[in-house]
Amino acid sequence: MPGNFGCARADHFAVQHWPDGVVVYDDASGSLHALTPVAGEAFDLLRAGQAQDAQSLAQAMGLVEPAQEELDMLQSLLVQFESMGLIECHQG
Repeated sequence: MPGNFGCARADHFAVQHWPDGVVVYDDASGSLHALTPVAGEAFDLLRAGQAQDAQSLAQAMGLVEPAQEELDMLQSLLVQFESMGLIECHQG
């Protein structure tokens, strides 16, 4: 699902980083999410507005020439974040 993703509610999240992952608390909904370290890094970049799709997310994460499987994994992560209510997709 192509599109641009953003985190319009970035200030609603409390994020705690641990060596083995990241915990995200959404104070608006009261939901708590456990993320892997890679997913936590991706979420931080999206919250900061440094990425808006799989390609820009790959570049922000230091993948200069990402393989298609890496882009597919990041796209899947974006869709998962959207389904968790952490980010929104804006078509166009």
